[in-house]
Amino acid sequence: MNWVYMKGISIDAQYLYRKAMELLQQERYETALRYFRQATVIAPGYAKAFAAMASCQVNLGRFDDAIRLYNRAIDIDPACDEARIQRDLVVYLQDLLNVNPQQIMGTSS
Repeated sequence: MNWVYMKGISIDAQYLYRKAMELLQQERYETALRYFRQATVIAPGYAKAFAAMASCQVNLGRFDDAIRLYNRAIDIDPACDEARIQRDLVVYLQDLLNVNPQQIMGTSS
């Protein structure tokens, strides 16, 4: 992962974010979440950290938490298209998982 300083985000928050991304790539989602949370405590305006935290929640099957975090990232940075797309995918997936198989087949009981 390339290290690029992000203007307006403290170096400490960026370090925590980078460490969390490494953990996310290793599929250590709970540990990554802790680092992302620390990054957002230090830098509450760190939209990328909220979006990445949402990705962890998706991987843990916590869709409602993921949607809330994606929305937070979008609130912070309305131009964060990645968070918007990912949120919409999670909403779609959640809708698919909540569909009754009989509705799909067009039958009723």
